[in-house]
Amino acid sequence: MKRMSLMTMLAGSLAFGQEAAAAAGKLAPGGGSFFTTILLASMTGMVVTAVGVAFCQAIAAKTALEGAARQPAVAPRLMTQMLVALVFMETLAIYTLLVVFLLIFVNPYAQHFLL
Repeated sequence: MKRMSLMTMLAGSLAFGQEAAAAAGKLAPGGGSFFTTILLASMTGMVVTAVGVAFCQAIAAKTALEGAARQPAVAPRLMTQMLVALVFMETLAIYTLLVVFLLIFVNPYAQHFLL
């Protein structure tokens, strides 16, 4: 519950900060809500991706360890395959982080919302 209230306070501060910048004349009208929406969508996407990747990695590790416990002779092959699968799962999180950075810092629509 603490995390949810912390995220709500962070989102509120982002929204009010953008509106203050729009009032000061640094953003075009509607620019504050645009950047606030981008930031909130980016945070939500990264959280959902991180949770999904964590669950998938836990399931992959659990299954590989159960298989190694049943057949210790094939444990090295199972661990190698599990590590390759974990690398692909972690790549998904890194790609999501890249998209988040692109949305925030290299947004092609930013020129329409900045003065």
